[in-house]
Amino acid sequence: MSPDIGLYRTKYALRRWLERIPGVERLEPNHVSLASLVPSALAAVSLWYGWWALVVVGIAGRMALTVLDGLLAEAYGKRTRIGPYLNRLPQEIGDIALFLALLPWADMRWVALLIAAAWLVNVTAVLPALAGGSAQPGGPAGQPDRIAIVLAAAAVRILLVFDWTWICVLIVALSIPTVLLRVSRTVHELRQV
Repeated sequence: MSPDIGLYRTKYALRRWLERIPGVERLEPNHVSLASLVPSALAAVSLWYGWWALVVVGIAGRMALTVLDGLLAEAYGKRTRIGPYLNRLPQEIGDIALFLALLPWADMRWVALLIAAAWLVNVTAVLPALAGGSAQPGGPAGQPDRIAIVLAAAAVRILLVFDWTWICVLIVALSIPTVLLRVSRTVHELRQV
């Protein structure tokens, strides 16, 4: 297997930091998953209006909460049957809201391609489970990678003016090797079974 590409594995470093928060073990992962919709909404609304610093705050908050819910479920034995669903659904909603908020700043066709590419990347992450395979989070345009790119772009936009269409182009371009990596890993894994 090739090494993982992308930010997905960095969540473990963030988890070590989040574990140090006093009383964190009292939180419920499903509540944290749903609470991630709040910073997601902040990021999307802020992006729509061009409030770049708040985009950064919203995305960083969303990233922290989506890592925290998994930490709570795994490290503190709080897994629930609905947990994976509640973990994933707010992220999908947050992605769509964030990408739609690019419409005032980027070419509509590239925003549409970005949404389609993000969907395809997400599908290639979760579809392997239907065939008895492993989820495939790797690749340079995974969910955390895409929002990190938007976060970084918003931080740069505080100081420099640029066309957000290029951010869409970048993420779409990175989605191609991501999909290929995920599909090839899935095919390889399922052929071994």
